[in-house]
Amino acid sequence: MGEGAAEPGQVKVDGSALLEPTVSKDGVLRTIIVLKALGGVLFLLIGLGVFALINKDMSDLAEGVAGLLGVEPENHYLLRSLEWRTGISLQQIVVIGFAAILYSALLLTMAWGLHLGRIWAHWLTIGATGLLIPVELYEVVWSLRLTYSIALVINVCIVWYLIRRRIRSSSL
Repeated sequence: MGEGAAEPGQVKVDGSALLEPTVSKDGVLRTIIVLKALGGVLFLLIGLGVFALINKDMSDLAEGVAGLLGVEPENHYLLRSLEWRTGISLQQIVVIGFAAILYSALLLTMAWGLHLGRIWAHWLTIGATGLLIPVELYEVVWSLRLTYSIALVINVCIVWYLIRRRIRSSSL
C-alpha cells in the first residue's frame, strides 16, 4: 500500500490510520449498546437515589411510600421490610451508592466503546457480562425467579454474539 494509506477495515483520520477497525452496527449490536446504556443510566439514578437516603429516617420514608402505594401500615411484609431497612448503617448506604455508580460507569463505558466500535469494548463487555453468568445461573437454580432467568438468557446471548463477532472479524 502507498504511504499514508489505511489498511482495509481501518479508518484514516488526519493522515493517520487508527489501529482499531470500524464496526458496522447491526440491529443486535445496537440493541446491546442500548441495553448497556439504559442499565448505566438506571444504576446511576439508583446510586444517586441511595445517596439521597443519607440522613433520612428510613422508617418514615418507607411508610410514606407504602401510603402512596396503598399498603396498610400494619402489613406484615411492610413491617419486616422496615425492620431490615432501619438496620442499615451510613457506611452501608455509602458503599451501596458508590457500587451502583461504579457499575453505572462500567455499563456506560461499555456502551460508548461499543458505539465507537472499539475492540477493547467488545472484550470488556464479554468479560464483565460473562462474569455475571455464574451468579445468575446460581440464582436461577436456587430461586426459580423469572427475572433471573431472563437476565441469564440475555447475558448468555450477548456474550455469545460478541464472541462470535470477534472470531468472525479476526478471521477476515
